[in-house]
Amino acid sequence: MERVNFNTYKAAAKLPLAQIGSFFNLKLEAVWKEYIKIDSNEVEKILKYSSPNKSVYIYTYGCVTFINFNQEEIYVFLEYLGKTYVELDYKMISKFSETHVMYLNSEDASIKLWEDADEEFHYGKYINDIVATVLAKSAELYKIETELSEVLDEAGKFIMYLNRGYLRANKKKVISTIAKCIRFKYRSIENVRLLGRSSEFNRTMESRNIFDKVSELFELDERYVVLLNRMNILDSITGEYFIFRSQQSERRLLLFEILLLSLFPLSHLLS
Repeated sequence: MERVNFNTYKAAAKLPLAQIGSFFNLKLEAVWKEYIKIDSNEVEKILKYSSPNKSVYIYTYGCVTFINFNQEEIYVFLEYLGKTYVELDYKMISKFSETHVMYLNSEDASIKLWEDADEEFHYGKYINDIVATVLAKSAELYKIETELSEVLDEAGKFIMYLNRGYLRANKKKVISTIAKCIRFKYRSIENVRLLGRSSEFNRTMESRNIFDKVSELFELDERYVVLLNRMNILDSITGEYFIFRSQQSERRLLLFEILLLSLFPLSHLLS
């Protein structure tokens, strides 16, 4: 059996598909898509040798999936992509990635989505589209999960202080952490919406079936639910903080009014 190898990396916070597509002379579809595909002909121009089974998928949320590339070829392509004036984050690339292998029987063009899968499918190129996209979603989800855990760990220690009605932590540190929570939420919310099933893979029973099977392998649905629940926790943390600050302001205003009322008779007598 032949192997179909997938390697996915989180390469940037966002990737400008229109700019990249123009650089590769791609005719972009009128219907919005979350990715563009660089086919084997364009790959050959970059690698400078025959690459009939290689292709690259570039996603608007910053992930890149390579099919049948080795590590050296991946590096060459990323270097070339940088020439499109796209700033890549190599620290992110080294941290957030996914790999996968499918197994193709070239005699009857049947394929197993993974090595010990019970079911086989006819190998249409759209299968590559689906698997590449699931891996990109998984890598993006991994990045959001990691950042959310870091933000929650930093913010969580304030909960017990808030429940006691005071903050022992440094005020600047508290404000910095709450700002980080809010920035994370609004930076990630658009990408979180993209993690569901793509509409183009929802058109036939087979494409839905394949998308669901590969998604189940990478536990996308379960991870997505956990992510949403943890983002709700983040909302509650920032919500508690602002409620607490509002109550503090109300208390200060009340004390100020009491002070004014207590001073009024004294000032009246002096006059």
